[in-house]
Amino acid sequence: MSRLASCGLLAAIFVSAFSAAPVLAQDVLFAEGETPDVRVEVRDLKRGDGDTVTLRLRLVNESGEQFQASCEMREYGANDNCGTFSGAYLLDAANKKKYLVVRDTAGTCVCSGVDNLEDGKKMNIWATYPAPPAEVTKMTVVVPLFEPIEGVPIN
Repeated sequence: MSRLASCGLLAAIFVSAFSAAPVLAQDVLFAEGETPDVRVEVRDLKRGDGDTVTLRLRLVNESGEQFQASCEMREYGANDNCGTFSGAYLLDAANKKKYLVVRDTAGTCVCSGVDNLEDGKKMNIWATYPAPPAEVTKMTVVVPLFEPIEGVPIN
């Protein structure tokens, strides 16, 4: 094979390997809630070490006013302070089980804080939960003030 032909072949392999159609991102799973034009988007639900899953969300406020999230997103009945994202939970519909946020030995949730959100702003929030059995591949995410988000894949 001539040197020119092998350079052309290598160029063709390189172009075909790196010019494939772009991979489209997964559709964003989200829920609207009680306040119009405020939504919560699922960033991911991922299995971690130690038999846990971590839920990562994004709050988006396009309502024209501040969204009061600080006290409303804590777990009802818990001794959490305002600004604690402890109220979201996971549902395993197949096994009819509800998963609450993991807490440390002091009773503090293993989760992010959450503040009131100004109009036009976004905020990333997260919480960690006990992992469901390995055969569970999707869950329902329930966040205070928002509709349930069904069919969230566990990565």
